[in-house]
Amino acid sequence: MLLNQLFKPTAENYQLLKEFNETLKGVVNKNYQQSKELYYNTKKMLADSGSSLQFEGVECKIFLGKDRQYSKSNPFQGEESEMIWEILNDEGYNDIYCKYGCCMSFDGYHGEEDDKTEMELMGLQDADDCWNEGLDREWSYDLHLHQHFHNLYDHTSFSIFDFIYVRDFYTEFELKFNQNT
Repeated sequence: MLLNQLFKPTAENYQLLKEFNETLKGVVNKNYQQSKELYYNTKKMLADSGSSLQFEGVECKIFLGKDRQYSKSNPFQGEESEMIWEILNDEGYNDIYCKYGCCMSFDGYHGEEDDKTEMELMGLQDADDCWNEGLDREWSYDLHLHQHFHNLYDHTSFSIFDFIYVRDFYTEFELKFNQNT
């Protein structure tokens, strides 16, 4: 993305990126635990009720911004910025993000096969791993950027300037069932 080329490795940007990365990491961890809790509570409820529904799991999508709204902490404010944000949240333009949210590799909890450590959940092999492709590697090596940052940065239509100021997220949970009749 053209705007990403304008991103400079400054101390201020380092701090903003670190805060964004850590905040998203916390949101993913929290939503993973909530998905897992919803999964086991729903399984118990179905078993207790004798329902014939087959429970497939809990799907979870995490989106940027409280209620998916433009971040008030972004210094680029105004009608034009909000219009761009609306375009970036349009399925016709940014379909991968609209379909999967920030975390294409995290989609909730579907049973014990989804049990993951925090490192696995972040797509990190070890404590020194960093998904910093496209950034100055020396500048960003110790940020330990996770796979969810990478997904936003490399696989959606957002530029780093669109999300680096985001500290609020919106999560959708869906319980998935099916039934043979």
